[in-house]
Amino acid sequence: MGIQKDAGEILLFIYRNYLKDESVTPEKLIQETSWDGKRIDRAIKYLKDIGALDIILSLGNFKGVQNFIIRGLTPDGINIVENQKEFKHTFGFEVNLGLIKFSWNRALAL
Repeated sequence: MGIQKDAGEILLFIYRNYLKDESVTPEKLIQETSWDGKRIDRAIKYLKDIGALDIILSLGNFKGVQNFIIRGLTPDGINIVENQKEFKHTFGFEVNLGLIKFSWNRALAL
């Protein structure tokens, strides 16, 4: 799996938590995905660079994921998630917002 697809899955996870007013932390991402911290870190930085997240990166890390505070999704981030064609264009796979399936063997409803 590449950075682009990883970033798409993480953005969907963050979007789901954002709708529920739940925070996402490096610890939560590692626990949820069971991915290597550097893999998550690359995906988070990709999302920051494309302007999908309103995020503050801070000093230190948790198991390879740079510490961060997600203040929310940007309008561009929300548009990417909620527009199926835009999502597929950006991340290379299709998404059904009614039931999101993750490569880490979980499916979550919004």
